[in-house]
Amino acid sequence: MPLHRRTVLIADDEPEIIKFLHSIFVKEGYRVISVRNGRDALKRVKKGGIDLAILDVIMPVMSGMETLRELQKMAPRLPVIVVTGYGDLQSAREAMLLGARDYVTKPFDVSFMKATVRQTLRKRAASTLASVGSPPCGG
Repeated sequence: MPLHRRTVLIADDEPEIIKFLHSIFVKEGYRVISVRNGRDALKRVKKGGIDLAILDVIMPVMSGMETLRELQKMAPRLPVIVVTGYGDLQSAREAMLLGARDYVTKPFDVSFMKATVRQTLRKRAASTLASVGSPPCGG
């Protein structure tokens, strides 16, 4: 499947961030699904068909870090990018130790965010080709 047909899940409680990211990635040709909290992100990943998740750190119901922890159990091959408006070295380290592929602070540069998603999906595609026969992530 070409990269531009991949599905990106955005989990953020800020409607303006969701709208912003949605418009960026739809213009890039991705299918975009958005949710407002970590619990809904987990439910959506369980349904399958998600190629990459973007999680905000601070969300109601379930934080991005808690969501990341659960995603690693549920879909360990699903690439996750963590975003936050309150970046610090400790939370970046925690996210990476929990399995995040990248950690991006808000406000983010549009070109950087597009490149990060594109690169992460390329790495996932290469990894998937290398492990033919493994179950798909996110489902």
